[in-house]
This record gives sequence, C-alpha cells and structure tokens, in this order.
Amino acid sequence: MKTRAEVVEAVRFRMRLMHLALSSEDIYCGWIGRYYEFCLKLGAELPPERKVEAFLTHLAVRRGVAARTQNQAFSAILFLYKEVLRRPLGNVEALRAKRPKHERTAPSKDQVRQLRSAVVDTPHTPARLLVDLMYGCGLRVSEPLELRIKDVLWGEGQSGQLNIVGAKGGKDRRVPLPACCVEPLRRQIERARAVWEWDRIHQDAVGVTLPFQLSAKYPKAPFQWQWFWVFPAQHACRHPIGGETVRFHILQDCVQRSVQRAAAKAGLDGLITPHVLRHAYATHSRESLDALRQLLGHSSLETTAGYLHPTVERASNPLDDLVAG
Repeated sequence: MKTRAEVVEAVRFRMRLMHLALSSEDIYCGWIGRYYEFCLKLGAELPPERKVEAFLTHLAVRRGVAARTQNQAFSAILFLYKEVLRRPLGNVEALRAKRPKHERTAPSKDQVRQLRSAVVDTPHTPARLLVDLMYGCGLRVSEPLELRIKDVLWGEGQSGQLNIVGAKGGKDRRVPLPACCVEPLRRQIERARAVWEWDRIHQDAVGVTLPFQLSAKYPKAPFQWQWFWVFPAQHACRHPIGGETVRFHILQDCVQRSVQRAAAKAGLDGLITPHVLRHAYATHSRESLDALRQLLGHSSLETTAGYLHPTVERASNPLDDLVAG
C-alpha cells in the first residue's frame, strides 16, 4: 500500500500535469491527506464508495462542516479516484450537509464611498487604484493583480479597456476602464516600468511567470515589457514549482489586508471585502442583464440575476399605504 506522502505527491503531479491552479492543488492535497488518514481506521475490505460515504458523513455529523466545505472535499476525492487511481467511483450515498440559499447582498453606494475615502496606499501596494478597479470593473481580487502591460488597451482620451485573461473557468473577457482610473493606472504603469528596467539592469536573468509552456516556446517573453506585470511585487522570489527566481505580482493578501483596514477605519469591518466590491458593481450597475452577464464573465443569466432584486425594489408597502391614508 502506498504511503500518505506518495498518494499526495501523485495527486500533486497529476494536477500540475493538467495545469490546475496552485491554490486548488493545495486544497485538494489537504483533503486527500485527511481522507487517507480517515481510511486507515476503516476495514480494508470496505469498497471505496462506502469509505467515501463514511468520510463525508463524518464531516457533516462529527465536524459540522458547511455544505460548501463538504462539496470541496468530495470534489478532491472524486479527482483522486478518477484522475489519479483511474477507478471512477460508483454511486455514493452519504449524509450531505444542506447548502443554505443566501441572497447576494452588497454595500450601498454611500458605504462604498466611505470605504474609498478610508483606503490608504502603502509604498508597495496601490490599494486605492486596486479598490477602484475591483468596484469600477466588477473584478475578482486576483484579476487586476494578474494584469500584464499588454492587457491594458488604451483608447482615445480618457478611455480604455482591460483584457481579463484566463479568469475563472478559463474564460477571457474585456471590461471598460473607468475614466477616473485612467491617470492613476498610467502612473502605476510608469512605476512598473521602473521596476522592469531595474530588473533588466541588475538581475537580467529574472523574468515573470508565463502560463503553460509559453516561456519554452518564446524564451525571451518572460523578460519583455509587454509581458510584465502592471502590479509587480516588491521583490523577486523563487517559483513554487520550478524553483527558479522570478518576479511575481502583488499577492492577494496585501489587497485583502488593505481593504480590511479601510473597512475597520470606516466602521464597515465585516461588511466589505474585495469580493463584495464585485457584488456592489453588479448591484449598482445600470447595464442590462445580458450586458452585465458578459462584463462579469458569468455563463448563465441566472447567476447574474442573483445580484438584482427588482421585485423587492418595486414592492409596495401596506404600512405606508395605511399611514398615507
């Protein structure tokens, strides 16, 4: 029987072969490691489907995990059996955590205004610009950070577009750049240019990471200006897979902390996060439902419609009618 480390390493190898995200890799490997340890307590004669049922039921009953957490664990185990062990599971009948249906909520425009006033830039994190891009373009927190110079499409005057490449689900899309972000973004690109030029002079062997095998096909691309990050990190670091020294973009944690501090300062802590700014964009937008779907990168109108509450907004109130009468 393979050891826990061998099973986890096989999963990691397969996920990298399929070019899955490093964050997904860490989550899946964590769950599969826990599943392996759980199975050691069960009888070896038990079929895989019954082991999975026991593990998922344990998570729901003993651990009291949320439905989303249980589904995440199930997805990791399905990947193990299908992609690594090549033995897809049959029917699994486990006690599943009930997934509640939540209404998508968003802060008001006034609350977003308060947050913007409280955001403070740090020497290496242009938090104000990042907050404006997330709210003004409906971006996920990773999407502005992963912008490259070539992804900023300048128009005439105070206009432009952002090309969001490889977003959730592997889908690309374009979004209009808010006019108030044009000049701050130009200044940020000038700062990025200074970092790029410093690298070319002082550490010419340090480039940026590229998706898939583009760096093998185009060896000069990691060092070219058009492939450089709009929001580069302060220092170069070692690549978590290849081990080579690279220049990465600002980490999501930096943006999360900046928004958290601003929310606390404005008395909105626990109410606004970077992703909530995307919800606010969807709620406050004046675009049609289908246009909004495309701008957000949703596959279905049903997902987009969850941000809108037309019935509530148009509903009459019997108390107001009574008072008025």
